[in-house]
Amino acid sequence: MDHPHKQPNEVEQLKNQLLKQVAWYCMGLHACLIITFLYVGVELLAIVNIMSVATWWFGIKLLERAQQSLALRIFSLEVTIHSILVCAIIGIDYGFQFYLWAASCLLLLDTQLKLKQAVLWCTMIIIMFACTYLVFEQPTQHINYDQFAPYLHFLNVVVCGIPMIYTIGLIREITIGQQDELEMLAAHDSLTHLFNRRYAHNLIQQAYRSCMNNQQPICVVMADIDHFKRVNDQYGHEQGDEIIERVAQCLTQHLNNADIAVRWGGEEFLLVLPGYAMLKAQKHLEIIRQAIEAMTFTNAALQITMSFGVAQWQAKCDFETVLKQADIALYKSKHKGRNTITSAPNSH
Repeated sequence: MDHPHKQPNEVEQLKNQLLKQVAWYCMGLHACLIITFLYVGVELLAIVNIMSVATWWFGIKLLERAQQSLALRIFSLEVTIHSILVCAIIGIDYGFQFYLWAASCLLLLDTQLKLKQAVLWCTMIIIMFACTYLVFEQPTQHINYDQFAPYLHFLNVVVCGIPMIYTIGLIREITIGQQDELEMLAAHDSLTHLFNRRYAHNLIQQAYRSCMNNQQPICVVMADIDHFKRVNDQYGHEQGDEIIERVAQCLTQHLNNADIAVRWGGEEFLLVLPGYAMLKAQKHLEIIRQAIEAMTFTNAALQITMSFGVAQWQAKCDFETVLKQADIALYKSKHKGRNTITSAPNSH
């Protein structure tokens, strides 16, 4: 159930803006057709296009009021009736039947319609399109410009296709953007932008298999911000969040693309370092430790340090075992006075 204070859906807002652009395009097209049909002497179709302009203007007003579903249904109905009426009067040689394809596409954008309903209505419109070739082969009113029929047919196909391509193309980009955002949210911690615990498991296993296959070392590190609860209680949760965020940024700056940094929980972080033997890992962690210790904050009295426990991941050892080894090493770092690095004894 939507909360009364919920912000409007960003994707739907973008789609609404897109539909308004298409609607203005179609309204302008119908305005041009008023002049065209008056020029060729088909006054009835000129009147129909006046009504169409009014319909599209009304639909734009509905879009401005966020009544997208109703606007789409009105647009689709208008295009369907208009196309069939034009084909009934001047025949199919001029290509107005192709606007029925546009009408079917418009209905598919109506997310308030269930998929089966939308597909059913779209199928009916496409069947109407096919029927125009059987029912309206002979026009009821001839136009004196029959020689231009092939060119107008070509023009109508292009004019009909452009908004369809434009609409579907932009919605495709919106969908891809939304998919990327969802993947980002699913994989990363919202505060630190490091990998979250759930997503990291597969990455870690893949990194381990890759190192074992290539006979490369790999180290696992547990890291924890020292005295974080005390700092959090003294300076507040907002300051605590800033500390966690700044520490995460520092970790990211000192890691390679192949390294894996995870917010393991609260002020605790997990690092997986593919290609690192123990000595190399210790030297690298010392650089990180010093960088965190050197960080400054708005509150000059605030100083942050971090403790580390590192274990080398041996072959035929599962992740839970090496993680426990790194965790025990971290506990020893805390016991030794914090702000230090301890390696698991069986990792050498």
